Amino acid sequence: MKQGIVIGILLVAVFILAGSVFVLSGDKSTLKDAVERKEQKIQVLKGKVDELSAVTGLQVTGEEVQFIEQTFHVYLNYDNESYVTRFEELSNLVKVDVLNKLKGASSLAPPAVDMKNELESVQVYMNPSTPHTFLVYTTTNYFLDDALVNHGSQLYEISVLKNNGQFLIGDIKVIGNMTEVDGV
Repeated sequence: MKQGIVIGILLVAVFILAGSVFVLSGDKSTLKDAVERKEQKIQVLKGKVDELSAVTGLQVTGEEVQFIEQTFHVYLNYDNESYVTRFEELSNLVKVDVLNKLKGASSLAPPAVDMKNELESVQVYMNPSTPHTFLVYTTTNYFLDDALVNHGSQLYEISVLKNNGQFLIGDIKVIGNMTEVDGV
C-alpha cells in the first residue's frame, strides 16, 4: 500500500512537471514570436529614420535654432540707444562680411527722433535641400514718438556655420519685406 501511494504521488508529480514543461514551452514560443515582431518593428523604424535622414540631409540642433532666434532678437530689437551698439553684439554672432552688409543697410548714427523697433515673432524654417540653410520669417513693430507707424514682416534666407564650436550667420539675404495694408 505504501508503494501504491508513493507511485501515485510520483505519477502526480510527473504529470505536474510535464504540464509545467508544456506550458513553459508554449510561453517560450509566444515570447519568441513577440520578440521577433518587436525586432521587425525596430527594423522598420530604423529604415524610416534612415529615409528621413537621406531626404533632409540635415543635422539641425535645437541650439542652432535658438542661436538664429537670439541673433534676430539682437538685430531687430533696438531703440535710439541701442541702434548702433547692437552691431557690436552682432559682431560675435555673424561673419564680418555679413556684419558689414547689415551695417550698410542701416544708418551709422541713430535717428534724431525717438524711435523703437520691436521684434514680435521669429519663425525658423529649414531648407531640406541645403544643409544649415534656413528661411527666417520675422514680424516687427516700428514706433516713432511712441506711435506705431509700421507693423510688417520680413523674410530672410540665412546660412549657419559652426566655427570653433560657435555658431555664426555665414550669409543673409532679405528675400521679402511685407507691410500690412489696412482695409485690404
